[in-house]
Amino acid sequence: MNIARLSIQRPVFITCIVIAMLTVGYLAFRRLGVDLFPNITFPVVTVYTSYAGAGPKEIETLVSKVIEEQVSSTPGIKWIRSISREGLSVVIAEFTLETDVKYAEQQIKDKVSAAKRKLPKEIEEPIIRRIEPSEQPVAVISVEADLPPTELYDFANLKIRPRFEQIPQVGLVELAGGRKREVHVVLDREKLKARELSVNSVAQKLSAAGMNIPAGKVADGEKETIYRTLGEFASLQEIGKTVVNFLGNEVPVRINDIARVEEGMKDETTRVFVNGRRSVFINVYRQSGANTIAVTDSVLKALEKLQLEVDGQKLAGHPQMKVVRDGSRLIRANVDDVQEAIIIGIILTILVVYLFLSNGRSTIITGLALPNSLLGAFILMALCGFTINTMTL
Repeated sequence: MNIARLSIQRPVFITCIVIAMLTVGYLAFRRLGVDLFPNITFPVVTVYTSYAGAGPKEIETLVSKVIEEQVSSTPGIKWIRSISREGLSVVIAEFTLETDVKYAEQQIKDKVSAAKRKLPKEIEEPIIRRIEPSEQPVAVISVEADLPPTELYDFANLKIRPRFEQIPQVGLVELAGGRKREVHVVLDREKLKARELSVNSVAQKLSAAGMNIPAGKVADGEKETIYRTLGEFASLQEIGKTVVNFLGNEVPVRINDIARVEEGMKDETTRVFVNGRRSVFINVYRQSGANTIAVTDSVLKALEKLQLEVDGQKLAGHPQMKVVRDGSRLIRANVDDVQEAIIIGIILTILVVYLFLSNGRSTIITGLALPNSLLGAFILMALCGFTINTMTL
């Protein structure tokens, strides 16, 4: 079939095809995600295990080596290494390029679950994650106020964070900096020794006493009543009155008798400053496959609205919120550069065709073909599941 002959003999048919391509191409262009890089997943799986209070040597022998030995038998593994720090074990496993990363991640989860019986009971639940370049915050917002570190953290965590979590296509909101409130029970070694008590026994009794436990239910005809024991502490005084042992089976030993209960702050692991002022960072992550520019625009609109509400309430400390990092800025600049290059390319193409052919009709035909070829490319990108990024542009 001769396409040129068909185009001449069936102009209405060809015109309908061109209009359909332009329409579908425009719709595909509007629906394509926009990002800086393609959605690439490296064949690397990392296991994070937290063991509070343990030194690097204990982390290496009790946690890292146990996980390494269990994970090393995973099929397709290329190499494995670990990093042991104070209170944290990081085991990194790299697989061959032929290995399915999702399958490898599931295998690592199974291996780590099998190794739990060999790990210390005091460890936190291991976190298993794949390394993905797209898992970077689309926006970093700083919260500044003339408040103590704990109050600043509570303001960012309780007032600001939930508002960003409600934004569509926002997958995760994390806090960095600030210090969380914490209750410290400072034990006296001499008093423990005099009453023949250990730190572990006191910790276990205190943990068991501070829990709300279901106590069952009672059915009365069509009515059913559920009971529970309220043990959760509401004040420092309640913690101090908690009984942890009986001396001679008669005299109760309370926390106040062997320790000092005080309100403090959690150990500081990160410290954030913006222009010399102590701040708290709010890292906003998008959902997988979401449009980075659309999510960032929603975050900026919510931030502007939230700042107006905070200013209207005239809160103590005069909280101020700023955008420290805008993940869409590079993407917008990249898209603008390509748009400029496309416009210049179209103008030069039309100019060169006219100078060589010296025919206005042929030049108009060439100019009309350019949008069709560009928008037609977006149809193929949408079918292949691509996004508008540095590589595809």
